[in-house]
Amino acid sequence: MLEDLSPAAVVRRLDRGQQVTIPSSTRHIIFTLAVALIVGLGLLAAFVWIVTATISDGRSWWLIIVNLRMWAFVIGIIGCLIVAPIGVVMRLRRRESLVLSPTGVALARNGRILPTTLLPWHDIDAVVFERAVSRGPKVLAYILTEEATRRLRGRSLNPRQIVRNGFALSHRRLYPVLKAAHDRFSARPQRR
Repeated sequence: MLEDLSPAAVVRRLDRGQQVTIPSSTRHIIFTLAVALIVGLGLLAAFVWIVTATISDGRSWWLIIVNLRMWAFVIGIIGCLIVAPIGVVMRLRRRESLVLSPTGVALARNGRILPTTLLPWHDIDAVVFERAVSRGPKVLAYILTEEATRRLRGRSLNPRQIVRNGFALSHRRLYPVLKAAHDRFSARPQRR
């Protein structure tokens, strides 16, 4: 059973100095695999149908081999039926999670925080839930401060860092949690 991940409960736990872990969603990963397998099987069926229709019409194999669309089918089939399942198995084994602490937010794999992913609250100017591109879906993103952008991404890059999806909370449900934690801890001086 999932613990209480409401904004108020998360801030209470962070106030006590505890970390809050938001795990990857196994359901999201399995859904991705199911979609890839369905698309792959559809591409495979279309490929077999086109090949058998071409052969039954008495046309040459060279028409199939030279046709770039057929190679696109092959690449799609390999991607959906071979590469996607390998990626899903790797993602399930990594068990990535988002870890919130009073000092900042980080990614963790197999319960260990990845040190290069720690982003202190004071480096985040705002947490936003908006469209990254016009006419695109809304995504959750951190707007980095000017100093953090310069330090982490370079001088001319965008200060927006998009939060990866696939966690137990969707971007829509994760937004109020991250916003409440940022509002509470971004102004707090860092203890060293």
